[in-house]
Amino acid sequence: MHIQWTNALSLGVGDLDAQHQELFRRASRLLDALEAGKRADVAELIEYLHGYATTHFGLEEAWMREIGFPGFLRHKAEHDRFVSDLALIARDLDANGRSLGLAPFQLGQWLAQWLKKHIGGTDAELGRYLAKRSA
Repeated sequence: MHIQWTNALSLGVGDLDAQHQELFRRASRLLDALEAGKRADVAELIEYLHGYATTHFGLEEAWMREIGFPGFLRHKAEHDRFVSDLALIARDLDANGRSLGLAPFQLGQWLAQWLKKHIGGTDAELGRYLAKRSA
């Protein structure tokens, strides 16, 4: 399974787009490690994604508050859920050597779908708000 950034996901905000591209790069590496059964790499990449997502979401949320984005609370709730789910997966992997009983394919599908849906949907709403605001 592979996940790849496309320009269709771009918000037109350089820093955010660069951070989203990094999330896609690391998610793709995680999917490759899952397919190859490289448990140590999987654990390391989940930990990295958790930390990177937490930092990225914090910056994105601060920016949304600053510009008065009306969808902030719903957007933040999606971020919180993702970070929480990823933390549970990491804890379960540490404790049991597996990821919440999910097969690697299911874990990979969850991650790929969440990123595409969130960036292509929820973050796209932010992009449209910015475009209207600057018009």
